[in-house]
Amino acid sequence: MELNWIRTFVTLAHFQHFTKTSEFLNLSQPTVSVHIKKLEESLGVKLIDRSSPHIPFTLTPAGQKVFAEGQKMMEIWKSMEHSGDEQDEILLRIGSTHTVSAALLPDFVKKIKILYPHVRLQIKVHNHDGIVELLENHELDLAIVEGTRGIEPFQTEIISRDELRFFAKRGMTLHSSPLILREEGSGTRDYAEQFIKSEQINPAEIIEAGSHHLIKQLALRGLGIAFLSSSMVKEEVANGTLFPIDPYVIHRPFYAVCPADSRAEEMIKEMIGMLKENL
Repeated sequence: MELNWIRTFVTLAHFQHFTKTSEFLNLSQPTVSVHIKKLEESLGVKLIDRSSPHIPFTLTPAGQKVFAEGQKMMEIWKSMEHSGDEQDEILLRIGSTHTVSAALLPDFVKKIKILYPHVRLQIKVHNHDGIVELLENHELDLAIVEGTRGIEPFQTEIISRDELRFFAKRGMTLHSSPLILREEGSGTRDYAEQFIKSEQINPAEIIEAGSHHLIKQLALRGLGIAFLSSSMVKEEVANGTLFPIDPYVIHRPFYAVCPADSRAEEMIKEMIGMLKENL
């Protein structure tokens, strides 16, 4: 029996919904089903009943008991992990770049608050260089970034992957239109400059903006070509207000970064595993 199976079942029993469970845990729906099946096989009992035509499933009597005991097990496990802490409440300092804060952080924080109710979060969002500086000054327990510059001294793991593209109103080209980019020191800016250099593009103008939201708004007004994560313009692409400029696509990893002497090392390892589950 694995803790991940129990966590998946407890979450499913809580939400009473497979889609919400898969979204919350960042797992595919087939993976959720596999976890439930493996837990049932391990215990030798059926935990959910799908015979009703009106609702997706109900908990069997055994499932209700396992749900109650599973909740206790999750709390006990968390308490054991932090039994050496002097305080019941743990401060976890998380830093992220602007891209990550928009693409990953909201769902990640939601998971932390449900699975680690005793954790008090302090979240700092900066560009890449700012996050590295906070790590160097021992002001973060965990950082999530999209670039590698300066993170070599720390423990790093790839936790997710992202797609970067150029987006604009119709009729714009990379060689004749202004490019709207993040400021220097941003991880996204680094990727943009590497690409521009490799493709030998001489942009007509570079407009710098300090936030992805502003970059998108400037592109929507036809002022240039935005370089953004595809996750940030899904709605605009779907409704035809912005278009990707083909065939230029850049894939980049997101990294979890933490100091070797982190105060909450075991808990952070579990959180990183949670982020990686759908990699």
